[in-house]
Amino acid sequence: MDEVFVEQILKRRISISGLLLRVLSILIVLLGVLSMMWLGMLGFTLTVLLAYAAYMLWGYTSIEYEYSFLNGELSVDKIMGQRKRKSVAAYDIKEAEIIAPVMSEQIIRASMNAVVKDYSSGSNHGMVYAMIINNANGRTKVLFEPNEKVIEAMYHVRPNIVIKNE
Repeated sequence: MDEVFVEQILKRRISISGLLLRVLSILIVLLGVLSMMWLGMLGFTLTVLLAYAAYMLWGYTSIEYEYSFLNGELSVDKIMGQRKRKSVAAYDIKEAEIIAPVMSEQIIRASMNAVVKDYSSGSNHGMVYAMIINNANGRTKVLFEPNEKVIEAMYHVRPNIVIKNE
């Protein structure tokens, strides 16, 4: 059997809560800068600690997903702040019922009472695909935004369940 390996990195759009946290962290750091007038060296230390906390928060609100497709297994990793990687899920497409664009009739029909796992960018610009899987955890609807190479690799492994967007 041919080995099929494709990977893709997708940046997730910042949510409203993440954006509010970023703005709040900047305001708190500015408040720390102002506290240096009253607290002196203690205010400086406080400002440095707040700036470090804001830097860490900024990184953890920046999220990317990496899709790796190797011989029929789609693994999803979550990259936070371009420095911390966490394996989120792995799906064997041999267990998949269908892989198609999320608004297709087949997906809408097949996704009744399914648990939704969203690994897409969250924006309206990309082509979001859905994969319906029945495994030990029950029926799952996996949302992701593959590029053409990932779709072609999936089609190469299971052409009968992959519906390409034409």
